[in-house]
Amino acid sequence: MKSSKSQKKFELLWKAMRGQPLIKEYKFHPKRKWKIDYWHSSGVAIEIEGGIWTGGRHTRGKGFVNDMEKYNALAERGVLLFRVPGHQINLQWLAPIYDTINRGGSMSYLKLLKKIEEELK
Repeated sequence: MKSSKSQKKFELLWKAMRGQPLIKEYKFHPKRKWKIDYWHSSGVAIEIEGGIWTGGRHTRGKGFVNDMEKYNALAERGVLLFRVPGHQINLQWLAPIYDTINRGGSMSYLKLLKKIEEELK
């Protein structure tokens, strides 16, 4: 992924908010090449959605369906996905992400992770 203007703006605002560190371009699936724009270890994923009004890949049929498959795979793993429109990177969109991470993230994801760790013991 090339760093777009939207992603740069996101990163600057996130840093200004003193948001917790995020992993950029996180590959979350063991078999597919799917990546999430930003990942937090508490099970929170962030996608910056571009091309919304310009007919970009994500808003056309095949791209839209492919994204649904990817997003459903995240849900299956208990991951909370926040989708942020690239043209509206602002506190209104980022504050709920910040708050969720600071509250502990995805309880479903963390519960599943704990179960897996216990089974490996």
